[in-house]
Amino acid sequence: MIVGCSASGPATGNPSPAPSAVAAFGRFAAVGDSITDADSPAFAAGDLGAASWTTYVVDDGFAFAGGWAEWGATTAMMADSVGPVDADVLVVLAGTNDVAFGIPFEDSAANLDRIVEVVGIEDVVVVAIPPMDALPAGAVAYNERLDDLATDRGWRFIDASAGLRTADGRFGEGMSSDGLHPSVEGARVLGAAIATALREG
Repeated sequence: MIVGCSASGPATGNPSPAPSAVAAFGRFAAVGDSITDADSPAFAAGDLGAASWTTYVVDDGFAFAGGWAEWGATTAMMADSVGPVDADVLVVLAGTNDVAFGIPFEDSAANLDRIVEVVGIEDVVVVAIPPMDALPAGAVAYNERLDDLATDRGWRFIDASAGLRTADGRFGEGMSSDGLHPSVEGARVLGAAIATALREG
């Protein structure tokens, strides 16, 4: 069974968006897959959807500076497609499709290194992937290794998905409509947790 996110179209690069808000707390860039892109009409341009966690980081007082996110994207696709972004902090939520397609974590780690190098922002936050109802143990194992990688690289690790997850590693009630993608309410919980962690530094 393939449980990853299907692609909705080719990568379109990452043009600079119009300013998303007057930044009370600074500017963030984001790199990810469908969990980040979600229902955004034009993610890279800053037209963000209600099911994208980035919307709620902006609502909290951060400005969206750009980045790259596509449905179906693996970490390799992100590393091949993203470009430099001028921002205070880079937030990466990546790996759901790597887990779904059985990509070895060592490959994911090398791709995350490439993403960080290309984007060129010193302050890096990596976010735990949300639950995968069809592969709960896979998501847990990935996040454990991601935490270790972040420590090794000097990045910040945020388990912002904790508020979405039940004790058995699946989505809580109302947090997802399909067992893979956060619902609007799930995205709100995810974004609020990320914004809180960003504010706290």
